[in-house]
Amino acid sequence: MRVHLSTPLNAPPDWVAAQLQSTAVFRHITAPLVRFKRPGGAPWPAHWAPGDLRVQMWLLGLLPMGPQTVRISIEAPAQAGGWPTLRDNGEGALMRRWDHRITLQALPDGRTLYTDDIEVAARHLPWLMTPLSAAFAQLFYRHRQRRWRQLAAQHAAGATTPPWQQQAAFDHLLAAFALDAGAPPTTRWHWLEAAHVLGQTTLSLHWRSHTAMLRYALQLRDAREAAGQLLRLALVPLGHALARLPMGNIGRARVSAFAPMAPQPEITPLIDEALAATAVSETLDKKWPLRSTSLPKQLSNDE
Repeated sequence: MRVHLSTPLNAPPDWVAAQLQSTAVFRHITAPLVRFKRPGGAPWPAHWAPGDLRVQMWLLGLLPMGPQTVRISIEAPAQAGGWPTLRDNGEGALMRRWDHRITLQALPDGRTLYTDDIEVAARHLPWLMTPLSAAFAQLFYRHRQRRWRQLAAQHAAGATTPPWQQQAAFDHLLAAFALDAGAPPTTRWHWLEAAHVLGQTTLSLHWRSHTAMLRYALQLRDAREAAGQLLRLALVPLGHALARLPMGNIGRARVSAFAPMAPQPEITPLIDEALAATAVSETLDKKWPLRSTSLPKQLSNDE
């Protein structure tokens, strides 16, 4: 069965195409309805590339939907000078076929017409599950397009750090903390403090920063720090509900949970580095060209 949905985005096609290359943007627009994870906690590549990528799907982040193979390819545009089609001809534990194409069309007013075209075929009981899967695809891609419209609106309003990049940079800091396992505790705490400062304004990231701190305190057998993190975890929902967040606070038990703090020289460079590492360039990645003028030779010859 086929699902076809289009929506205008308040952004030029160049910007939309650049965002399409980012796996962090993909995870942002699919959340919270569906959350994707790498098997075994493997790191995500920064950008999509032609080929297969194995992922795990979780409905609302809670209900496992099984493994899925994302199979990326790029197809030549239907018209000369147009934008190529980004295709994910994937499959999974529940789906024998999940063929998704994304096309972009420049609108006269500078906006972009964004289109999702999906063909689905269920693996089991297709007479029943294929129509149900098509209904889910309607819901899922309407959700994605709503998130795309929000991102485009934030870009048009001049947002400096979009929410997807905040999460990507936060994940970058936690990954750096994990990779820095041989460093002294003082050094490793800086990664977690930077993650707390960066993610403090977002409830889920704020919570994750304190749970990471609690785990590390327990690993170090630091009873005082662990007790302080338990207290801060109890305060996180209240702080967001009352909009009382002490900006810049590093989140450690040795500082007041209610005191705003000036930028710390030890952690500000870590945040800047994480944001730079996860930024999506406004120019397209030459390794994965999306403009027809720079298509791989084999695609250009198909026009």
